[in-house]
Amino acid sequence: MTDEDGFATIRSLFKGGGVVLLGLVLELAISFIAKVLIARSLGHVDYGAVSLGITTAAVTSTLVILGLHSGIGRYLPRYESRADRRSVLVSAFRVAFPLSLLVGAALFVLAPFLATRVFDDPSLTFIFRIFAVAIPFGAVMKLALGSVQGMQESLPKVVVQNVTFPVVRFLGIVVALLFGLGAIGVSYAYLASYAAAALVGLVYLSRRTPLFDRTVSTVSRERELLSFSLPLVASGAMTIVISDIDFYMLGAFGGTGAVGVYNVAYPLAQLLMTAMTAFGFVFMPILSELDASGEHDQMKRLYQLATRWVVLATLPLFLLLFLFPEQAIRYTFGAEYVSGAAALSVLAAGFFIHTTFGLNKGTLTSLGHTRLIMLDDIAAAVLNVLLNLVLIPKYGLLGAAYATTASYLLLNLLYSIQLYRRTRIQPFTRSLLLAPAIGAATLLALTVFGPTVGMSLPRLVGIFTVFLLVYGVAVVRYGVEPEDIRLLLSFEERFGVDLGPLKEIAKHLMG
Repeated sequence: MTDEDGFATIRSLFKGGGVVLLGLVLELAISFIAKVLIARSLGHVDYGAVSLGITTAAVTSTLVILGLHSGIGRYLPRYESRADRRSVLVSAFRVAFPLSLLVGAALFVLAPFLATRVFDDPSLTFIFRIFAVAIPFGAVMKLALGSVQGMQESLPKVVVQNVTFPVVRFLGIVVALLFGLGAIGVSYAYLASYAAAALVGLVYLSRRTPLFDRTVSTVSRERELLSFSLPLVASGAMTIVISDIDFYMLGAFGGTGAVGVYNVAYPLAQLLMTAMTAFGFVFMPILSELDASGEHDQMKRLYQLATRWVVLATLPLFLLLFLFPEQAIRYTFGAEYVSGAAALSVLAAGFFIHTTFGLNKGTLTSLGHTRLIMLDDIAAAVLNVLLNLVLIPKYGLLGAAYATTASYLLLNLLYSIQLYRRTRIQPFTRSLLLAPAIGAATLLALTVFGPTVGMSLPRLVGIFTVFLLVYGVAVVRYGVEPEDIRLLLSFEERFGVDLGPLKEIAKHLMG
């Protein structure tokens, strides 16, 4: 592959990742405001009840598709004919959709048992039943998103997942709260958002793929898809255990109130995964193509470049959540949830580590090592369950946070070692490490002369303003490489804008 071809691949990642990043920022902003409204309006007990329903719908709609959305994302780029592509899509839907209906019906019937026997809260029955109806819609939405990924298109993903889903949900939540419908009304808002996103996904599939074109013949690809995807089911189940089992165990040991407080700290920490998720969406299909053509040096180059962008973009938010968790919670969700501050610091550390290494799983997936991923996920999930059992009864929210962070540490250690042994790919470069080190040292120096607990909002804003100025200079001076300058020139040419002053500043700071 020539340098120009390599740069074209990097620019493709940048453009696709940029579109998805903008969509994610929009989704996260809307979702964050919605969660703040729910938490402040319902209180931590009712918020915890809704959180259990949300988690249940997300978990089951992910499991019932048997990893086939990832199979679609991997195999569609490898086929060019409409017949082959329709075969992939039809085979995936033929397996996943009936299963989603069956599981949704089972949850609907078992809702009273779960509410009363597991969580000792009969009010959860109707909430669980509402989210049971949402499961098939969630499955269709995820399969559609896998199809978008396989077609290597970013905008439809943004429309389905980052616009339709959160906007419909937000509007439903506002209506529910305005009319005093409580937790039940909020649950219906989530159901409406799943249904709307599934409908928009089906419209995309009908217009951009041959899924509904009955004139195109198909062959069965269930075995091919499942051989790739089934290990991802176990892997996905273990990932769910790592990310969600603490909610259920907190509900069982501490009640829905504890879940409500934890579901303030957890989504705040999850914000650290925004950039990684954006680039990861377009990362796997591109790496799959590079692997198919044997361009492993280019894979390493792309992996390191994407990781650097992700880490540099994520560091400021990590430092804010890690060093100032009380302020992060107080000025968003309210003082009622400040008891989750220590858990937020621990979770922020875990998610930042996961973000730094997080493209390793997508890389292993693109190389076809799904069974290896499954074994890694099982090991991390077992550790998570054991630590939750030991730590939650004794330490509550903090115990759940420690269990999650330890599990992510183990998981990323395993992923990274195995990826390096097979490909010699690793994320670290000088430009990745130096700018974050300067930024972290600057913020620590700014806060060393005063307590972080109880810090006023004006002082926090002042400290972070100075930090961002120093960090921005460090990023441009030590975090920018020639490929980034070429991307800047490409942007200038594509959009016809004069970036002369910015280029001169970058060249000067780079020496």
